[in-house]
Amino acid sequence: MTVEELAALLHTSKGAVYARHARGGIPGGVRLGRTLRFDPRIIAQWLSANSASAGGRS
Repeated sequence: MTVEELAALLHTSKGAVYARHARGGIPGGVRLGRTLRFDPRIIAQWLSANSASAGGRS
């Protein structure tokens, strides 16, 4: 998953994704040369865990 795809999924900017990843706030990020990619399975688990910890509210 690209940074652009993740930003769209999270309804945020690419810069916010880069910053949050740099702080360790988004798991599953891998640098491939100059690009940053995210494992969609890890992102799905992370989002599921975060929605459960938020009381399951949508």
